Amino acid sequence: MSLSLRLLLTLEMAFAGIYLALTRNLLVIYLASIEFDVGGISLITLIATAIASLVSIILWRFPNLLTRRVKLKLLLFHALERVFWIPIVLVRDLVSIAIFYTVISFSSTIIVSLMNLLIYLSFDEAGVRDVTAKRAIAGNLMSIIGSMAAITTLAMLPEDLKFVITFVMGSLIGLLATLVLSIADMRHLEGAEVPRKVERPEQMFTISSFLLAMLTSSNLLGIVWTPYLMGVLGAPDYLAATMNFISTIFGIVGSFFWARRSLGSFRLAIGSLILVPIAAFITPIPTAHLGVMAFGSFMFTGASFLGNFLFARYLREFGAVRSSIMLSMLANLSQLLATPFGMIFSQSYMLLFTSVILIRLLSVALAFLTVPEVATVPEEVARTYSQLIYANSLMGYSYILETSKEVVALTVRLLALAMVLILLYILYKFIFFLAGV
Repeated sequence: MSLSLRLLLTLEMAFAGIYLALTRNLLVIYLASIEFDVGGISLITLIATAIASLVSIILWRFPNLLTRRVKLKLLLFHALERVFWIPIVLVRDLVSIAIFYTVISFSSTIIVSLMNLLIYLSFDEAGVRDVTAKRAIAGNLMSIIGSMAAITTLAMLPEDLKFVITFVMGSLIGLLATLVLSIADMRHLEGAEVPRKVERPEQMFTISSFLLAMLTSSNLLGIVWTPYLMGVLGAPDYLAATMNFISTIFGIVGSFFWARRSLGSFRLAIGSLILVPIAAFITPIPTAHLGVMAFGSFMFTGASFLGNFLFARYLREFGAVRSSIMLSMLANLSQLLATPFGMIFSQSYMLLFTSVILIRLLSVALAFLTVPEVATVPEEVARTYSQLIYANSLMGYSYILETSKEVVALTVRLLALAMVLILLYILYKFIFFLAGV
């Protein structure tokens, strides 16, 4: 079963690579083509990501929701995500697009959680590393084909049809991935055990914190880099499109390179990431940004692989179900945290790039000080730092929670007092009315 499932998962990602290139990767371009501004696009993204993050939190609180009728849920939401790209391209108002995109993001959260669960409960640590790398390679390779198809259809088809045909074609190809998954045997996922608590919560907390900071900085860099390249440096649009192509190519190269490296070697990938936003901001020649993108994509592939590999390594302590949900939650929260920076700082590129650099520095510090596999300090010191950060964060959380309860209780009391005073005033006026005063 292991070999056939590995093949099915790789094939599913191959179809998904084309599907994503023809739908999700074109969403911003489509919204811009129907005259949505940055604020409107950010609002749609913020609404959808907030709902998806809430779903992740609910799943974390009630993980058993994922472990019953697993295959039915996975196929249902897998198909739902793909089908809802069709109505998005048929409407033009913000509310409708926001609703449809929220359904897509909601479905994507369930899919990512269940796909991670399928991988973690079907393979050992080496198998997880192998299938993760193969899926990344297959997805990126087919994404190139999908991107070329998207460019061709957008260039050749009439203005009123090109996005409709592209999105419908992408949805149908995406449903082929759903069909592939329908063949997979998922009976071993039914009733998967969910431990009452995580055995090493401090380790999960610090690994998750490192990943959240890294993903947030990368999402924010994705928001600011292209506008800076085109708006400030005057780069043509085809150079921006080439950046995406370079990112895909070096993502494939990075997948081959990092797949079988020791975890300690990922220290290079994490540390090097801090150079990317600095180089992007200070490089004045637009074409030189292609090299920065190549370097950044190669290193980011390694750093993101590390997250999946660490959760696979600590699977016994964290639990497969909670690990799967956590990875999905981190992806949603990182998008949610990155979006407000773009909305608040807008065209202030100095502040935007500074934010990226500071958040990325935080991710590097967390990895090098608290994650034993890549720490630059002795393992026992890293575990001590991890425990201290977790304990202090827990105390802070408890204090905030208790304070919030007191504030809410005080607010309710004040509202009750205000209602009593208003009621007394009304009675007072009514009595004077009856008395004819």
